[in-house]
Amino acid sequence: MQEAHILIIDDDPIIRRLLARTLQKEGMKTSEACAGEQGLEIFRAERADVVLLDVVMPGGMDGFTVCAKIKQQLKGQHVPVLMMTGLDDIESINHAYEAGATDFITKPINIALIGHRVRYMLRSAQATQSLLESENRLHRMAYFDPLTELPNRSFFQEHLQMMISLAERQQQKFGVFFLDIDGFKRINDTLGHLLGDRILQETGRRLRKSLRACDAVIRMDGTPAESGLSLARLGGDEFSVLYSMIESRDEASNGAERIRQALSKPIYVDQHELFTTISMGIAVYPDNGKTAESLLKNADMAMHYAKRDGGNNYRYFSSNMTDAAKRRLFLENSLHNAIERNELELHYQPQLNLEKGKFFGSEALLRWKHQELGWISPVEFIPLAEETGLIVDIGEWVLRQACIQAKIWQGKGLSMGYMAVNVSAVQLLYKDYPNIVAAVLAETGLPPETLELEVTESALIADETSVANSLQSLKDLGVQLAIDDFGTGYSSLSRLINFPIDRLKIDRSFIMDVEQNPAKAAIVVAIIAMAEGMKMQVVAEGVETQGQLAFLKINNCNDAQGYLMSKPLPSANIEEFLNTYFLQKFMD
Repeated sequence: MQEAHILIIDDDPIIRRLLARTLQKEGMKTSEACAGEQGLEIFRAERADVVLLDVVMPGGMDGFTVCAKIKQQLKGQHVPVLMMTGLDDIESINHAYEAGATDFITKPINIALIGHRVRYMLRSAQATQSLLESENRLHRMAYFDPLTELPNRSFFQEHLQMMISLAERQQQKFGVFFLDIDGFKRINDTLGHLLGDRILQETGRRLRKSLRACDAVIRMDGTPAESGLSLARLGGDEFSVLYSMIESRDEASNGAERIRQALSKPIYVDQHELFTTISMGIAVYPDNGKTAESLLKNADMAMHYAKRDGGNNYRYFSSNMTDAAKRRLFLENSLHNAIERNELELHYQPQLNLEKGKFFGSEALLRWKHQELGWISPVEFIPLAEETGLIVDIGEWVLRQACIQAKIWQGKGLSMGYMAVNVSAVQLLYKDYPNIVAAVLAETGLPPETLELEVTESALIADETSVANSLQSLKDLGVQLAIDDFGTGYSSLSRLINFPIDRLKIDRSFIMDVEQNPAKAAIVVAIIAMAEGMKMQVVAEGVETQGQLAFLKINNCNDAQGYLMSKPLPSANIEEFLNTYFLQKFMD
């Protein structure tokens, strides 16, 4: 057991000496001071386990004042102080306890008993310290995240409520930032949870460093000031920051940008160099909420808008987001029943083979006519279906209807070559998707080679191994595979050759400028040449002018699709279109 240190503060040298010798015989270490100022200097320099303190001493500082100053220090809050005095009136005793004294002993002191008295105080202090340590451990378990050592959601919400009360009294504004790491689930699933934990720890560390000094407002007894900041890990890859005392929206923007920059630098973990970005939502008190719950909810909502804008940015909450959220919830609930209500239907856009001069395929495009709201844009409801997982059931319905329609056209002698159906990354990662496709082909009797499944470029990196396995299983069924919107995603040639792709669809953003923009034209020519070298077919999307069509034909593009030939049409209109349309006007 560590040797106890006793500080004796008394102006009488004889009493000091007697006390020191007695305590040293008991195995204790002692220090002596003849005045209050000297005693405080010794206490600050070397922490004492017990202080024996005379009340009446020369100079401007009596024992009551010294005791109060000891108790004001962080390391002196729980140190026992035994007051020694010849004053035994009630007023003096009360004054001693008010100053923070643990006990009171009158002079003349019974030296023989002082060792027992001090040992009793030491045991009591140790018990108190043990209790405090237990309370602190329980407090950290309840209010701190063990992985990042940041405050957790409960701590942050309590502190946020206190800041609301303070800001209301002082008529001040502050910001609540809600952060989410972009693509963290993909990192976790691909590289493992241990590496994901390292990223969370580094994110917490960088957040600490990016905050201003005035944000270090949460303080814990016995911990350094910087260990409690106005930030928290709310759970998963979500963090929050309380940005206090802002004067303007620009000030909050500067803070958000500083955080964004700090978290966008590469993270080196083991052999990996990882680049992470964050999406951040900002809610300002009192403009965007007057309760902890509303501020966090609105900041969270703004964060989701930042993520939908592509991530790596921040958005302020606005009341329009609330209206949009209500619409989103309404659409999500409606989408659950859209199939049963017969609100979904397919339109078809024919694809023109430029070499043969005839339509040789068509793409099935999903449309939703809500019974109350009318037509809902696919740009709005397709991402919603993907985020909620409804795309799996809806995608199966689309696949079945498209295959049924292709089989009907084949029976009528309408040679459409193939039917193209869009497939999302969510569907590809669904482990039973190849089995679903096989079942639908068997059910409808459609030859596999007349079905083409289109996946977006970005879907290829969702989980490369799983996607590659899924695509190979689909290819083994005999279906055709295409990459949609090619040129806008993240594919590299080295990655592209790992997938069994039959066709590339050049994104419309390149085609629309091909006549005016030499750079876009060069990209289109390069894609066509690359596809030819890799024995892939090419479809150009978004063809709207004769000049675009002529450019594609001259540069040996295989197929074209766009409003110049036909907009997406219901199945009945497609049949009429194919039976009456003359192609020569496009091929002249």
